[in-house]
Amino acid sequence: MTDLTWILDPATGQLVAAGIASEETRALVGDLLPLGHELACGRPLTWVPMSATTGSPGTVLRVARIYHGSVIKGPGRRSVVQLQGCTLHCRGCHVPDTHDRAGGVALSVPDLMALLLDPSGEPRDGVTVLGGEPFLQSVGLVDLLHALKERGVHTTVYTGFTLEALLQRPEPSGRKALELADLLIDGPYIDSLRGQAGPWVGSANQRVIDMAATRFDSGIKPVSLPASPGR
Repeated sequence: MTDLTWILDPATGQLVAAGIASEETRALVGDLLPLGHELACGRPLTWVPMSATTGSPGTVLRVARIYHGSVIKGPGRRSVVQLQGCTLHCRGCHVPDTHDRAGGVALSVPDLMALLLDPSGEPRDGVTVLGGEPFLQSVGLVDLLHALKERGVHTTVYTGFTLEALLQRPEPSGRKALELADLLIDGPYIDSLRGQAGPWVGSANQRVIDMAATRFDSGIKPVSLPASPGR
């Protein structure tokens, strides 16, 4: 039987069961709990309405959706921004609507920050950035992570690239984004490995990397352990 992870949201009392990948585990959960709702990766039940930024200077990011109160996308209870655009097209991707790089809504970083840190999303232990593929908008990603760091907000960034591949990309903004992130969850989604996935990851090949413990030029391998943010 696949291992189940039970997550209780202390703010709402809602219970999330992660790791339901077989009929056996589905039957077990059905025996223990009343009928609930299935959550696909990166596709919550509700999300924040967005209106495109107009006439605002500064960096603009294309955004698929924003939502609050996630307990499965990084440590604690988090607000999440899902950036638009992906060229990886992982087989079995749960959010193919985020692949079109021209889709989504164009938001300036200040407008995006206002939606992410809206008091209606509290309490929160941090902000998670996922995709799509965030590093395809690396300049805007840097500005967003920098703004969050200035506010003392813990950040988790998901990417379909490995850390090693990101370090080989030519854009200097990609490396800067890595330096600003607190946690990186890297690697493509591999559908055949989803049954062995651990906390916060979609498939067993993906790693949770504590970026504060990772020195890119020293030859030290990334540290793969969950890091807990302070509140």
